[in-house]
Amino acid sequence: MNLSRIESPVFREKVITAEQAASYIKDGMTVSVPHFICYDSPVSTARALLGRRNTGEKIEVKLISAASCTPVIDEDWTNAGMIKSFMPYTQAHSSVRKSANTAEGGLNFMDYRLSLIPEYIRSGYLGDIDVALVSVAGITEDGKLKPSVCAGYTQTVLNCAKKVILEINLQSSEGMYRLHDVYEPDARPGRKPIPITKATDVIGSHFYTCDPDKVLGVVITDEPLFLSPMWYPLTADAAPPEVKQIAKNFVNFLQIEVAEGRMSEKLPPIQTGGGMVAGTVLREMGKHFKGMEMYTEAVLEDAMDMVREGSIDFISTAGFGCAGDTTDHILKHPEEYEGKLMVRPVEISNNPEVIRRLGLITMNNIVEADIYGNINSSHVNGTSVISGIGGALDFAQNAGLPCYFTLSTAKKGALSCIVPSCSHIDITEHEPCIIVTEYGVADLRNKSPKQRVAEMVRIAHPDYRPMLQEYYDRALESCGPDKAHTPVLLEELGAWHIRARDNGSMLQKD
Repeated sequence: MNLSRIESPVFREKVITAEQAASYIKDGMTVSVPHFICYDSPVSTARALLGRRNTGEKIEVKLISAASCTPVIDEDWTNAGMIKSFMPYTQAHSSVRKSANTAEGGLNFMDYRLSLIPEYIRSGYLGDIDVALVSVAGITEDGKLKPSVCAGYTQTVLNCAKKVILEINLQSSEGMYRLHDVYEPDARPGRKPIPITKATDVIGSHFYTCDPDKVLGVVITDEPLFLSPMWYPLTADAAPPEVKQIAKNFVNFLQIEVAEGRMSEKLPPIQTGGGMVAGTVLREMGKHFKGMEMYTEAVLEDAMDMVREGSIDFISTAGFGCAGDTTDHILKHPEEYEGKLMVRPVEISNNPEVIRRLGLITMNNIVEADIYGNINSSHVNGTSVISGIGGALDFAQNAGLPCYFTLSTAKKGALSCIVPSCSHIDITEHEPCIIVTEYGVADLRNKSPKQRVAEMVRIAHPDYRPMLQEYYDRALESCGPDKAHTPVLLEELGAWHIRARDNGSMLQKD
């Protein structure tokens, strides 16, 4: 067995097989896999536990994750009925979504914003964590744990779990610890401020720590690293014209902000969500702004490429949401990216205190927005979850400039992404500042609900603008002169979504 990654004599004595590790997990336990995105998942232990379930043993656990895990957990555990409840975020794997949307017999999906989970763990709100499955890249002679690719809630879980199983994947980069900044906030009340005043600040350690007495064992594996297809790069060059137009609209808006003195030429740090739109917007920004920095929870391949090319100076992130040549180079040569890339715990990347202090420009995708600026980012037709809220609300309520992107229509024009009323609301009208489609930028700052309507109708698809305006005019008339702060037709709140459900389109028939 290859023990080269374990320098500590104490931890060398704890090496066990994946099957031995899995034997410690019992039916009804709470299990945490605290890593952010599935590069770091302890796949061998997870597969061994699945093997026990496949022999007929009853195993059902409450799972506390940070984002996507390996398909062995998200897909296979779910399909085998091994997950009783899941938190706080699901998007990458269809089995979790399908089970979460099942009326009876599915898993209970609990959708919390990412920054809250460490606080809930420390406070005991989520109950005891019986076993933590933690991937690390190696263990130093004095027993410190070397982080692998992503951070998540790892240190919090190492502190709070009753027992810990460590898994070292020899495929992971042992040198990635150089890029980590591990920091745990003080206890409450009386917590000291988190000492970050700029994105590049280093405030913690390169290593995790864990009491050896709570470590049940260390599993050594040599599994290929896996990244969900949802994170594979979609280059800006491949983006359709409408997406490229969203990027141009947003960059033009930023240029006006700079010209009018509301923003410096060196933009504030940037946070971005995933997908083609985010990558396309970043690429367009890189053509016009220099010295950009990011303070985000997940980073895309486009952003990694831009670091390597020099158009982004620095990225602080909680994990790699990317797979490509640049990421491969970073994993093999992390020392070349010291001072350019930093991996932080999700509690720090998404911390409201830090987000507010840095004045971030945040850029995230949405499912739909209504004419007053309410946003649905997680559900279809109000009932079917397609993702969790993730970090969206952390940034929406605290960023210097919260911005949201959507194409004006979906399903080849059958659905408008600007609607009279959202079918589900994650982010209320009080948070968004900027909403962008291929038809323009809706600037909702310093506007009452009635004033926002004109902005939102303007960025809707031309086929839907008359319908939106007609709805608003009727709502205004129906409410009367003294009840019209936010006019709605109560009897028609779901009318557009019902029409789409029944007829396949939100457009009215002639």
